[in-house]
Amino acid sequence: MLNKRYLILVFLEIIIFMEIFPLDIKKQDLLNIINNININFSMYPTLNSWNKKENVPLLDTDRKRNYRTIITEAAKEKPNFDGKYRIVEFGYGTSAQYFFIIDLNNGKVFEGIPSTSGIKYTNDSSLIIINPMENLLQIWDDIIPSWEIIRYLKWEGETFKELLIIEH
Repeated sequence: MLNKRYLILVFLEIIIFMEIFPLDIKKQDLLNIINNININFSMYPTLNSWNKKENVPLLDTDRKRNYRTIITEAAKEKPNFDGKYRIVEFGYGTSAQYFFIIDLNNGKVFEGIPSTSGIKYTNDSSLIIINPMENLLQIWDDIIPSWEIIRYLKWEGETFKELLIIEH
């Protein structure tokens, strides 16, 4: 027979689990939310331009040095984000992605934000979307797990400004 102390511990673990991993959401419910959001790339046009001068990326942290090859190779490419930046994406574990942002005009390298379902961005906007809805629709069937958080961020030159977070 189970004692009361054991039952209380199990109950507390269930409560903690539900706080950390709340209920998942149906795709259609999340689509209804997304369809009512009026944030798009054209709202945040780039103000930057690329000077077309090649700069050596500044690898000033251990993490950046660990990814030296992919950062250095990406720095040789044209901008793909906000006019003068190059985003380099890579996986780092099961269902985990990461990225760096390289300022092609001065070589500064900025750390991105981990994602579970990729990112979306354009060269003519400072908006970036972490775990965009299109990716979630491709990955998941009818239910989207609660840990899939969609984030709309504006790049402000060295940091992100959070515009909207959709968590369920």
